[in-house]
Formats: sequence, structure tokens, C-alpha cells
Amino acid sequence: MYQYYIDGVLLPVAPSAMDTSINNNNTTIKLLNGEEINIIKKVGLSDVSFTALLPNKEYPFTIYEGGSFQNAKYYLDLFERLKKSQKPFLFLVIRTDESGNVVYRGGDDEDKEPYYTLEEYTIKENAEEYGTDCGVELSLKQYRSYATATGSIQIDQNSQTATVTQKRDSTSKQTAKSYTVQKGDTLWNICKKELGDGAKYQEIAQKNSITTPNNIQVGQVIQLE
Repeated sequence: MYQYYIDGVLLPVAPSAMDTSINNNNTTIKLLNGEEINIIKKVGLSDVSFTALLPNKEYPFTIYEGGSFQNAKYYLDLFERLKKSQKPFLFLVIRTDESGNVVYRGGDDEDKEPYYTLEEYTIKENAEEYGTDCGVELSLKQYRSYATATGSIQIDQNSQTATVTQKRDSTSKQTAKSYTVQKGDTLWNICKKELGDGAKYQEIAQKNSITTPNNIQVGQVIQLE
């Protein structure tokens, strides 16, 4: 079973297909003698696109966190907030087996968090195709953190160079000691967002005496340290 998480919110119906474009920034130039050469540059940002079904009524094949039905507007409001927030968010594609064990986790790599931005989305309402439901086409772009300068800057007037005394990462944050479960949360995405590693959910479940990691309640306080 595939599960798509956008900013920690599970889509009720996993999209049947997803396209990922692995982009490059290489440049081809032509020399004076007519020969072409390829200037190799660092890898570009990846683009992800898929179409999601957003039901306006509960079906046997839909899955909702905590079992609480949410209509299409709930997810459309989420997309609108992400579009306006001008901030990256976690995007995860997780495949689990019949026992609920994670056998595949896409959307990130071994060393980097799977942060993306919502570039655009198109709401599709077609009575013949969707009935009273709707579809939405989403286009995401990979986000890479970058260092921004903080603190004092000393400028050498002779060389016209600047020295930065301190830097910080654009996505760095301190780990919270505890977390209060919100609607749509799973133990996996809590560990991913707060600890940087969703695979720690079993360790955190044991620390909090949670016998069923897939069953956490809104308002429950999870100790992370």
C-alpha cells in the first residue's frame, strides 16, 4: 500500500502514478571552430507531478488519519496554505506491506530531508469523471537548504571583500523535547519532522509505551527526548 504525505497530511487516495523529472544544469556551447562541448554543472532541482482524487464522501478505498473523514475542501485549503506560505514542506511517498512495515520510502535520499515547494496546482471538476468529487493536479519542486549570513560583516575597503563571522542553515531548527499530536499526524511523520528520521518511530513508541504506533490520538503528548 502506498501512502502520500504532504506536510504531514495523508492524502485519502494514493495517486495511481507519479512523474519525477531529474533535472540537470549542464550547458552546451559551440566553440569558434564549430565544435560543441558540454559544460557539466551540479545537478538541478527535481520536479514531481501527480493527480490526486479528493473525495467529498467516504469510500471503502479511502484512508483517513484517525479514521475521521475529511472532504475535498480540507485538502484544497492545505494546498492553498502551502502555496501562500512561501515555505518548503516535507513530501513523502511510503510503501508498507500487509503488516504495516515500511518497505519503501521515496521522495528523499539517504542524506537529505525530502523538502519540496508547491509550484502550482489545478483543480479538476468533471461530473462524468469525478461525480461530486474533484481531482487536483499538483506540481512540486525539490527544495535544497542553503546557508544565509548572520552576525557582523567586516568589509575590507582595499580588496572590496566581505567576511561573514557566522552562518546558519535555512531549514535548521532545534529538536523539541515533546510534541502534541495534531489532526492528521502519524508517529512516522512526527519523527521525520521533529527528529529528522521517520525510522525512529519504533524507538519513540517504546519510549512512550505506545504498543500500536499506528494508533495515536489528537492531543496526546509524545516525549521525544
